[in-house]
Amino acid sequence: MSVLNLLSEQTFIEKMDNQNILLAAIASNGGGVKITSWSAVQQVVRLGLASKVFAIGDQFISTKGDAQLVWDIIGFDHDVPADSQFTHSMTIQLHDCYTSAQFDAREALYYATEDLPAGTYNFSIVTQPWYTADNGKTFQFTLANDLAAGGQIVLDMTYNQALAGKSVKVYSGSDSTDVIETATISEGTSGTALGATDGSVENLNHIQRAIMGSNRWTHSAVKQWLNSDKAANSWWIAKNNFDRPSAQVTSAGFLTDMDSEFLAVIGEVNKRNALNTVTDGGGYEDSKELMFLLSRSELYGGLENSINEGEPYPYYANYSDLSAPGTAVDSNRIKYRNGSAQYQWTRSCDSGNANNVRIVRPAGNIYTSTASNSNGVAPACNII
Repeated sequence: MSVLNLLSEQTFIEKMDNQNILLAAIASNGGGVKITSWSAVQQVVRLGLASKVFAIGDQFISTKGDAQLVWDIIGFDHDVPADSQFTHSMTIQLHDCYTSAQFDAREALYYATEDLPAGTYNFSIVTQPWYTADNGKTFQFTLANDLAAGGQIVLDMTYNQALAGKSVKVYSGSDSTDVIETATISEGTSGTALGATDGSVENLNHIQRAIMGSNRWTHSAVKQWLNSDKAANSWWIAKNNFDRPSAQVTSAGFLTDMDSEFLAVIGEVNKRNALNTVTDGGGYEDSKELMFLLSRSELYGGLENSINEGEPYPYYANYSDLSAPGTAVDSNRIKYRNGSAQYQWTRSCDSGNANNVRIVRPAGNIYTSTASNSNGVAPACNII
């Protein structure tokens, strides 16, 4: 596995003005060409010669501020450029997890489409697997103040806790972190019924997302963070009425301080993303991606609810411990951070619920994790 350091001055290929000269150089060097700039890498890719010059597993180094990021080549012409004027692509992924982050924050329980007067309100819990003792019960709380349209009511609790005795916090909007008031939750049916937490009520969220966040990639906070070059507390935008700011908002976007020459050669590709069957109707949605997380299928992990979210990248398929795609332990998927094997996010939902996201465990097997948890992030992108 070779390391191609692109931090030195641009030489050789930038002086070439046609494909024939490049091919001659490759032949004369036994297939080896010294590439010393990101623009030179892009030129090779655009000529359709990347697989002749580089190999799966070759590494590049880019800069982000004072840090160096190591990228692995994981595929050639694997991803389709979103811009139809380009034909070729080369996919690279961080060799290690860059950081640990939430996939998505816990969402609001209720969104005020119109002013909500002070008073007592109740909501019913639909059947769900993570705390069955509350299934079918109705809970109530009392607001001392009116809630203006656009406001949110958020459950102040975490996974696997009983609702009785916990509280709700009231905010003026999705981007507000200032609590207007706090109200205690108790079991009961007093006051105005808001409905059942099955996701069928326009302004009452599914209970799974109200406690554990959303598993929809295109709405996720981690997707926004990976694709932003904005400062801390300025890159996050609510993607739906229930959305809440991620814990990651206090950090600048991932693209901040990234090498400008590197950013100039990466481009968007088309991706397919499975949707959960509980709140999002199943099936899939397509998106254009610059920085993205790999899907379950791209990691040689098989399909999510029969949805192909991309063929396995050669980096994972060609060197897998498994004889066929699957979720079992595969050492080839393991990524590290500060020397320790990490739990790492994929972009695939666990389609049987509204909140769980597929992850790779430290041993290399594919499992699930609640969206509001914090797991490792190892993004990929494409030289276009």
